[in-house]
Amino acid sequence: MSEWFERLRSMMGEPLYVPAGVPWEGAPVELGVQLPSDYRAFVDLYGGVSFAGEWGVYSPRLHLGSMALSGMARWRFDNNTEFRVQVEMEDEFRRQERTAVYPDPSGLLYWGRNTNHNHLCWITEGSDPDRWDVALWHRGMIDRFDGGFAEFVVTVLEGRYRREVDVLVKGDPEEWDLLEPEPMWRPSLDWTGRDWAAEWEVPAGSTQMPWRRQSPGH
Repeated sequence: MSEWFERLRSMMGEPLYVPAGVPWEGAPVELGVQLPSDYRAFVDLYGGVSFAGEWGVYSPRLHLGSMALSGMARWRFDNNTEFRVQVEMEDEFRRQERTAVYPDPSGLLYWGRNTNHNHLCWITEGSDPDRWDVALWHRGMIDRFDGGFAEFVVTVLEGRYRREVDVLVKGDPEEWDLLEPEPMWRPSLDWTGRDWAAEWEVPAGSTQMPWRRQSPGH
């Protein structure tokens, strides 16, 4: 696995749970494209994840309520409908050239978003998904990051991303002093829809990663 993925894994620690595996072999048919290997390895290890209670990494889910489509086919549908509508509305409002959205050639395919509805996407250029750059889509503007999924996440967590404020909103202590700080990350839903965060108790006020595996003898 890539150096960036191993660096991210070292930062986050090992989970004390095992998320349901995603059948990635179905992606080329249902989603229409295979996904970057560092993203697949991340979801295999952690499932879906929320960082600092603010932005999250999406994990495809087998069942989505009463929806006719599910799994990765649903992901493609949502990207090509709900996300496309947001993008087109912003393009029209700003009177700018239309932004390509997957499955358009080299279009944006989201893999995460934050509570301000800013989306983190791949720019699906070329046939090798491991060479796709990441982009932040923010109210009609695109900030292209020269690197892939794991490198981007590491860069944000280390505070080195130039548009960090548009990804990870940090509370002002003078305004948010009544809110408890969030841990660095917590799990969310996996492929089967199991909510791992609901099965673990996060200590009040904890800013530590609560799912790091203890070393032998501890």
